[in-house]
Amino acid sequence: MPQTLRPDNYARQTLERYTGCEIGEFGPWIVLVNFPRYLEDFARMHDVPVKSAYWSAAHDPKSGVSVINFGVGSPSAGIITNCLSYLDHIKAVLMLGMCGGIADTLEVGDIVLPTASVRDEGTSKHYLPIDVPAMPHTRILRLSNEVIRGEPGARVAAGLMLTTDYRMWEFDDEFIEYINKHRIIAIDMEIATIFSVAYALDMPAGAIMLVSDMPLRKGGIKGKEHMHAVFEKHTEHHLHMGLKTIEELKRVGL
Repeated sequence: MPQTLRPDNYARQTLERYTGCEIGEFGPWIVLVNFPRYLEDFARMHDVPVKSAYWSAAHDPKSGVSVINFGVGSPSAGIITNCLSYLDHIKAVLMLGMCGGIADTLEVGDIVLPTASVRDEGTSKHYLPIDVPAMPHTRILRLSNEVIRGEPGARVAAGLMLTTDYRMWEFDDEFIEYINKHRIIAIDMEIATIFSVAYALDMPAGAIMLVSDMPLRKGGIKGKEHMHAVFEKHTEHHLHMGLKTIEELKRVGL
């Protein structure tokens, strides 16, 4: 007889279908990424396989860390965060994403720690009233800051981000004026969704963002060749900082 679907078992089935993994494979410490390179580096570092379906994932039983590449955009961010919230053993979720740098002080390769993100996307409103801010878990933010500022040569900024589902905003002068007016330091497509859904469903979540381009500078919009250079130069260190933050969270607790 078919199993009656409820939110909890439907979420678990969705995770299994979308990642090609069994629920028992997911560790309590989740790292979310947008690009295969992070997953491949993690799998190589820990000598574990990558499993793929619509999304892809790798799990290291020794450390209890699972890395999931869920693609790009607010809807996917909402789905993965919602589904993970139904796994009782999850301790924390950390997003290692890329963002466009807005603040003049930023450079490609810098780290941004979002203290909050403007909710200019269409997913989070289904979980939280629109007047509730999208913010990370306080302990994750603090520990991320301590870990990254202790890394030799790391450049880190903390401040307000904006999450949008408007993919071609770089050519919209009115949108750019809004960004500058509100002193937004960086922009992405997932963070506000992850923070909002995680908060609504009582799951600790944070983010460590890598500046991948400076879209408001002349020639600063990322293209194919530029992204290849970013992957080669910065993503392994970005992943290292994320995993080091997870280890610190495990050591001190939430």
